[in-house]
Amino acid sequence: MKRIVFLSLPALLAAWLLSGLALAGGFGTTRDGGAWWLTLPGGVRFFSIGADTVNGGDRHYREHGYWWEDHYPDQAAWAADTQQRLYAWGFNTRGGWSDPTTAMTLPLVPEIDLGRNSRLHWFDPFAPDALERTIAKARELTAPYKDNPAVIGYFTDNEVGWWNAPLFRWYLGNEWAIYTKRFLWRMVYDHYKGDWRKLLADFVPGEGANSFEDLKKGRAELKLRPGGNGIALIQRFTAACAGRYYELVYKALKAVDPHRLVMGDRLPLYYNQDAVLASRGFLDVLSTNYNVDTPDGWVAPYYFEGLERLTDVPVLISEFFFAADENRSGNVNNGHLMHVKTQAERAVGAAAAVRNFAAFRNVAGIHWFQYYDEPSTGRGDGENFNMGLVDIRNVPYEGLTAALAAANGRVPAIHADSGGRTTPPQPAVIPIRKAAAPVNAADDSLADWPDKAGTRLPWFTVPAPHVPFGDVHVSWNETGLALFNLAQNYADLYLLARDGDFPPSESYRISLDVDAGAGVRHFVLCLVPRPHHLYPGRFELAPKLYRVADDGTLSPIADQGLAQVLDKPLPHIAVELALPAKLLGVDRLSAGQPLSLRIQATTFYREMTMTLGAPAKGGGKHASRTTPVAAVLIDQ
Repeated sequence: MKRIVFLSLPALLAAWLLSGLALAGGFGTTRDGGAWWLTLPGGVRFFSIGADTVNGGDRHYREHGYWWEDHYPDQAAWAADTQQRLYAWGFNTRGGWSDPTTAMTLPLVPEIDLGRNSRLHWFDPFAPDALERTIAKARELTAPYKDNPAVIGYFTDNEVGWWNAPLFRWYLGNEWAIYTKRFLWRMVYDHYKGDWRKLLADFVPGEGANSFEDLKKGRAELKLRPGGNGIALIQRFTAACAGRYYELVYKALKAVDPHRLVMGDRLPLYYNQDAVLASRGFLDVLSTNYNVDTPDGWVAPYYFEGLERLTDVPVLISEFFFAADENRSGNVNNGHLMHVKTQAERAVGAAAAVRNFAAFRNVAGIHWFQYYDEPSTGRGDGENFNMGLVDIRNVPYEGLTAALAAANGRVPAIHADSGGRTTPPQPAVIPIRKAAAPVNAADDSLADWPDKAGTRLPWFTVPAPHVPFGDVHVSWNETGLALFNLAQNYADLYLLARDGDFPPSESYRISLDVDAGAGVRHFVLCLVPRPHHLYPGRFELAPKLYRVADDGTLSPIADQGLAQVLDKPLPHIAVELALPAKLLGVDRLSAGQPLSLRIQATTFYREMTMTLGAPAKGGGKHASRTTPVAAVLIDQ
């Protein structure tokens, strides 16, 4: 067994940097006892606990934001005090956008925007000179770090996203001179074997497009046809673009700085499964930003369990955060990113999130965003959040930093114990736990689900090579069943060719079939897009609950108070449903009561479906259904 090292002491890192180990090889990764770790040069393993933007601030925001000269006589004093604080709070790494000064001994991961500067995504990744161009740019961007032994590796970009439909629309609408347009055209032609009628079953072409040859023209357009399967082709193209990107940046960085880790593009609080699959073999570490799911610090397990199955490298959480409306910098927290009312709630939630992250065996690092609060007037892009460990006047948030120091100190032990953590096999009869209190499906909150671990049903399946795209939790009380679903689903809602209302068949939906003793009742909850009530040009999701007849006919259920979509924009899905006992054909539910159920969740445009239950035998129009699973209501 290798020794676990938690880099919390300045003397440890100073000794490492001054030793020959600093120049003998580089940082690495290792899997020990089932858990992933980073390693120092020389092989000693550690878990990276980082802070982003460990820098002196921005002079342009000096009047309303953090600026080092207002608090220190020189940069050496700033570096010494800042590093001492971070060590005291349990941090051991400088994350993205941090000062690379060698006056600090904290290891460093720079974000270098290699793809953007090499004109890869959104330009022409399949151009013949793409690798040559990327190598040249990589040599330029890594030059400032080549002699800095603290550099672990590089984030290649920030929040690329791999948004499927925008890539498809952009390159299809480009001119024929663009090599990636030609690549896409060939993919479309081959997918339909040159049969235009087959394409028309999946897509509605734009004006003037009546053949494959017409798609070679600039401004060519294809929209999804309701009921078709065009999203599968769009996902194939997304995977091809992502695979090309990861291949180019990996080969370029290994050519110019081979001892540094390639640490990914900081996925934006979401991941496209086909893009992650395409990255295999071209990453040393996969990095992802993450927006904590609920104010109590719950982290939805499907996200990291899915990454473990999709890729064979460790994951680094390159950005997570908690903000509070009560703050000293005047931040207004103007968006959906995690924020709570008080600094006390912030400290509790942030510390819980750290412990939850550390318990995933494929997570090898956690980086907090960010060292100081955003300016009181907001950043240049308008974002205005209390995300700092210190306020804009350089005063620490003592409750937060004390809570993080305690949680960070427990991380190595929690992570060492994570290696044997596995999902238990599905029992013959699934226990459904009783809710601690009646679920309120109209409060824009999941606070009434204190037992999130106990109510999760972790046995959903998706056809390989994909994995479940969300978690489903179920509980009960005497008045009925309750369910919530946390998931991710990017969808370009303008991509669908339609007149009138958005068809339920193309919406995100949860199908629920329950037999509580009065025969099977079939329901479907559809999340239907509608124009946003505040922001022109954007959508919000409205829940619509239906009873499903045996022939598939949908009958709306007056659902006031029965279903809600929490206020999170796509690609985030957070939906809650209360299903009264009377809708199940019984007066009340009770402990020990057996029932059978089957649950399916389907993403927009029917891209993927995850299922609890075994596939139904035979074919026919109900072949997509599943056989029910047995469950029992338990009073705990």
